[in-house]
Amino acid sequence: MTKKALINTTQIAKVKWISSWTWNTETQEYDPNYSSIEDTRNVVEVVDSDKTFEVHKTLVWIDCPDDCAAYLWYYKDENIYIIPPNEPHPETNLS
Repeated sequence: MTKKALINTTQIAKVKWISSWTWNTETQEYDPNYSSIEDTRNVVEVVDSDKTFEVHKTLVWIDCPDDCAAYLWYYKDENIYIIPPNEPHPETNLS
């Protein structure tokens, strides 16, 4: 079954995630480096396409992938994207 995502067109969001880590020689710890995407809109709800309902004019329904989830995906430039995952902490990658 196809899904629909409810987009809040007035709630401007900034998508932010840890894209890499840098060793801090002063603290002797890894510091996160963040990447971001500006001016996105949140996916606030996801339903089966036959379960949509009437919404306020500031909200819109759009087609989305079946694995889309509210607040884990975002909408920008008429497309829907998953928020990139955080880069794992380097110390979790030790064998």
